[in-house]
Amino acid sequence: MKIVAFLPVKGSSERIKNKNTTLMNGKPLFLHTLEKLVRCSFIDEVFLDTEKDEIYEIAKHTNCIYLKRDPELATNKTDGHSLFYNEAKKINADIYIQILGTSPFIKPSTIEKGINILKEQGDLYDSVILVKNEKQYTWSKEGPNYDRMHIPNSKDLPDTIVETMGLYITNSDVALNMKRRYGIKPYLLEAEPIEAIDVNYPLDFELAEIISKGLKSLENRKLEFLKKLVNSAMLSDVLDDIGLYNCVITGLKCNIGGTKVLGRARTLKIRKLEKGEDFHGIYDALKSYAEISDNDIIVVENECPDYAYFGELNTMLSIRSGASATIVGGVTRDRDNVMKMNYPVFSKGYNCKDVRKRATLANFNRTINVLGVTISPSDLIFADNDGVVVIPVAYENKIMKAIIEKIGMENNVASEIARYSNPLDIVEKIGEF
Repeated sequence: MKIVAFLPVKGSSERIKNKNTTLMNGKPLFLHTLEKLVRCSFIDEVFLDTEKDEIYEIAKHTNCIYLKRDPELATNKTDGHSLFYNEAKKINADIYIQILGTSPFIKPSTIEKGINILKEQGDLYDSVILVKNEKQYTWSKEGPNYDRMHIPNSKDLPDTIVETMGLYITNSDVALNMKRRYGIKPYLLEAEPIEAIDVNYPLDFELAEIISKGLKSLENRKLEFLKKLVNSAMLSDVLDDIGLYNCVITGLKCNIGGTKVLGRARTLKIRKLEKGEDFHGIYDALKSYAEISDNDIIVVENECPDYAYFGELNTMLSIRSGASATIVGGVTRDRDNVMKMNYPVFSKGYNCKDVRKRATLANFNRTINVLGVTISPSDLIFADNDGVVVIPVAYENKIMKAIIEKIGMENNVASEIARYSNPLDIVEKIGEF
């Protein structure tokens, strides 16, 4: 059974200017949903439906599939059913999902639950609609829709069911023959309150920003705990066991001894200046700080590695933005002043000569390559004094599970060593280590 998902992303909007590409906690709004979709193992293909090449460029690192939209369909006049059918008719699948980027907090488990309803109860339901079901004291222009002389308990109010406008799942008959995003036998899947948030107005965006920062804080707390239990050697072994052999950056040293960091990558690429090119483009790299949030790790590919990128002033900007470390595939400078600020920088060494007038910005938050290792935005980065390890976001769930198992195994090995067990007996009993 083939399952596909569509994320429609219009290049312009009215109520919030350029809503889909406006930064929410350092990341374009639509990207929060797209990155989540491509990580869902139960979805076979994820399509980004947009009329703007620039939007696809922002999202290219996710390995989504570009579905170029006819500009005539990129207006507020376009009916939701028409937009969905225009997507579905181009792709052969058994189950079609449409999810809106303006609902950034829909959980993967909710999407999977909707899919399973169609798989397991397809004779009863032909589609799934995400709704919010509430007991509300509603009014009309004439007054309250309840007895104003005797205010009822909320539990006695009728259900008020509203589409969240965030998630639709259909079978192929509804999508291709009815040409609609829901059919005549829809299952009303109730959303959690956070999932029902719909970002359409500036105040909605402010609320979503606060929630996004809160969720990032919870993730950072987990990463802070995990980094105390692991090291680069352990992670390198885990990646080897999974079959990911090119995820360790070697040859970099940290300016601060005993450092351990674990966070999400925000990437930057510096390229050589072309002959006669204006060097002031290097200052465009400063724009990247707007896309950094708490505990992010800045990772830099430098095509002029013998000239310094990153020093005291960039360190100040990094700290102010919330970054926890910077990794540079080349040399840096201002070593002593950076150390005084207690900010970790991993690099090949130091040189007082700057990249200015020798290099310029290529891009930021795109896929880069540092010393032969590929890094994409939102990949997890772990670094200590022995090495820098990249955990690709596409394999993150699998790797995290393996890490937990590895921690348990190594604790068991340590216990056997403390018992003075024979080393070969330990391997026989527990496994390779």
